[in-house]
Amino acid sequence: MNQKGQNIWFERALIESKAFQLLKTAAAHKVFAFFYTKRQCEPIGRKGKEGWNIKNNGQIVFTYQEARNRYGISYSTFRNAIDELIDKGFIDIAASGQGTYKAANLYSISNRWRNYGTPDYEQPKHRPKKPINRGFQKGNKYGRNCRE
Repeated sequence: MNQKGQNIWFERALIESKAFQLLKTAAAHKVFAFFYTKRQCEPIGRKGKEGWNIKNNGQIVFTYQEARNRYGISYSTFRNAIDELIDKGFIDIAASGQGTYKAANLYSISNRWRNYGTPDYEQPKHRPKKPINRGFQKGNKYGRNCRE
């Protein structure tokens, strides 16, 4: 696991999974790898039967600004990669920052990818969308073709 920032380990099952093979963009692979660098792992279990637990699962912060400034990933590319990773079961949004001023989303690493494409697959909770109110809205009495 990510020990002292030197190594990132991926399970063979993850890389060979249907969900991983169906990731469409290189950006999704890249963003997924950056999520793995942000996890903090600790060993669990007895010697010889050790496993790993993600200590900060549900508290991983990866902001749009960090993606742009540190890794050169545009806002829309990062958004699409996040959506794809959620859809395939690699990450989940643990807490949404929407509705609070400049609060970041908190993410968790998920194992839903193991069941991707099977009847046991849990449908993800999608990222909350910001409402876009551009142009003239229905009922606007000042726009063209509007009736009073």
